[in-house]
Amino acid sequence: MTNNTGRKRDVAESFSGATDGYLEGNVLKQGADLEQLIDWCSDATCALDVATGAGHVAGSLADAGVSRVVASDLSPAMVQTATTEYCGLEGVAVDAERLPFPADQFDAVSCRFAAHHFPDPEAFLAEVERVLEPGGVFAFEDLCVPADPDLAAYVNRIERLRDSSHVETYSRAQWLDWLEATGLTVDTVYETSRELEVDAWLDRMAVPERDRQRIRSLLSDAPADLAEAFEFTYEGDGDRLASYRTGIVLLHATV
Repeated sequence: MTNNTGRKRDVAESFSGATDGYLEGNVLKQGADLEQLIDWCSDATCALDVATGAGHVAGSLADAGVSRVVASDLSPAMVQTATTEYCGLEGVAVDAERLPFPADQFDAVSCRFAAHHFPDPEAFLAEVERVLEPGGVFAFEDLCVPADPDLAAYVNRIERLRDSSHVETYSRAQWLDWLEATGLTVDTVYETSRELEVDAWLDRMAVPERDRQRIRSLLSDAPADLAEAFEFTYEGDGDRLASYRTGIVLLHATV
């Protein structure tokens, strides 16, 4: 495993100051994608939610009848938010790439909208495979970029400006390659999109005005192929981007 202690400390500090935005953001606390992840894990008795954030997945798992749900996150403030807002959760501040649990501990592991912050995604997947019992379910969701490397690089440049803890968003094909190499069997793949209102998306991480302007400029100058793929929608005057549809991939895998 790579040593990214400084980067991970920055991630934890960044998200400690963003708990309210993540708790209240509609993109995170509801949607058919969230319902799909919960459905995949609904038969579990002992589940782990990795990088739980404000606890939307973990809380929904508990509400669905999973008897033991562990909400884990690198940020202690996020863990505190999750366990305060949702009853019955066990909370623990841990590194997703070094899970402090025995092998075969869980029959479901979930991770939603978080892996683009992980410095070593392969280490994360290896840990998921280790802590899942045979036959256990891995329910995964994250942002996804187009297969074209130039478009992918452009998206990641914007994401890093918005959030310094952003490492990289990957393509669907990259995640499938890593899962296969890890030994997890992918049973279902959904690639979809979700609308993001640009101002709300920037507000959630309290982006400084200078960086907001740079992001707005990059969005205005985005390649036509990206504007088409992400379905850019403009305000009435046609000059200011109001929203776009970000790529998302959902994966159901088993050990």
